[in-house]
Amino acid sequence: MEIKQTLNVPAKYLWHKIIESVLYDARRQTGKPLQETQLAGLKYTKTFANHQQSTLQILTLEPNQEYAYTTTTSRNAYTVRYALTAVDAEHTTLVYTEKIDSKGGLQRANDILTSFLLGWGRKRNFKKMLAKMTEEYHQDGQAAS
Repeated sequence: MEIKQTLNVPAKYLWHKIIESVLYDARRQTGKPLQETQLAGLKYTKTFANHQQSTLQILTLEPNQEYAYTTTTSRNAYTVRYALTAVDAEHTTLVYTEKIDSKGGLQRANDILTSFLLGWGRKRNFKKMLAKMTEEYHQDGQAAS
């Protein structure tokens, strides 16, 4: 899945929102008070609501430009990449990509079917989240500062 969208926010603001979420998740899973500078290459075990566990590893961390991670389970490896490009001081193009590498033919078929059935809703929700971030940026008066 790939989503490419130009947002009416600076790259620095969008980066901050992404990293804020990453830090929250990493702190919750590791129990350690981490800083952005400690995230590059970080690897930890993540437990999901259904008690399934995975290994999450941060692959790329280039401030205001790119963040990528992979989540590995016994069934597949799921890689996500956020690439930010500043268009100008107030606009950023975000390219969000997801890739699933399945282990085994049956799992691959299941992942393809699931992606097909749930893909539209996931894209829609992701775009709603981006719109909400843009709205918050402008409501907070950050655009004027």
